[in-house]
Amino acid sequence: MKYIYTAWLLFMSLLSVAQQQGTGSRVYDDPETPAHFSYGKDSLDRFISRNMRLGHVENGVGTTGKAIVVFIVEKDGTIGAAEILSTSGDNDFDAESVRIAKSMPKWIPAKNKDEAVRSSNMLTFAYRLK
Repeated sequence: MKYIYTAWLLFMSLLSVAQQQGTGSRVYDDPETPAHFSYGKDSLDRFISRNMRLGHVENGVGTTGKAIVVFIVEKDGTIGAAEILSTSGDNDFDAESVRIAKSMPKWIPAKNKDEAVRSSNMLTFAYRLK
C-alpha cells in the first residue's frame, strides 16, 4: 500500500509540474481518444531498442531491470515533462529511460470532444542482459 501511495504522489507531482511548465491547460488522464505513437506500437518498440544505451550496466549475464516512465503528450504531439514512476533500481537505466521518452518523435495527440488535448501516458522500459 505504501508503494501505491508513493507512486500516486509521484504521478500527481508530475502533473502539477507539467501544468506549471506547459501551456497551463488541463492534462487528461483518460481522454475520449488516447494519444498514440505516430508509427504504431511495433515502430515504438524498435525506436526504443535502437536508442537504448546500456553501456553502463556491468552486473553481468542475467541482470534485469524495469522502469516505468510517465510523460505528457502535448496538444501538438511533442513530449513534455517525463519522469520515473517506478524505478528499476539502477539510476543510470532510469535516466536513460527518461532520455528516450523525451527524445521520441511526435505522437498523435489525445482528443476530447474532437479537440487535441494534453494527456498523461506511461511506458515500461525493460532490459535483460544475455
